Amino acid sequence: MADDRKTYLVPGYPAPPSFLSTAIVSGGFIYCSGALPVTPDGKMVEGTFGDRVTAVLDNLEAVLKAHGSGLEHTVKALIFITDYANFDELNRVYTPRMPTPAPARSCIGAAKLPRGSDIEIELVALAPRAKL
Repeated sequence: MADDRKTYLVPGYPAPPSFLSTAIVSGGFIYCSGALPVTPDGKMVEGTFGDRVTAVLDNLEAVLKAHGSGLEHTVKALIFITDYANFDELNRVYTPRMPTPAPARSCIGAAKLPRGSDIEIELVALAPRAKL
């Protein structure tokens, strides 16, 4: 089988480090790497936990759009949080941004996340309009 993996730069999103791709399109799906609450210039978003969840989802929306999709095509989410006291706030911000029926999802408590973040989300979405 031919290797059909493709990835694209995301306008307004920090370039990924050399050891990963922001996302990979393969087999009709877009596999997004874990996203952090960062601004386009790579600075961590401050404010409330809800503000950081919003920033992560905005970043993932930009990644999906650059690859021909959007949050409405999400089929699986993997969420890492450092404090389960934030679980209700996570759901308050996350739920309205996701399609119905809700994607399959796991939420894992983590002792530490990259760059001192308290939230990281990775997604898998359908690639209905992806540049295949």
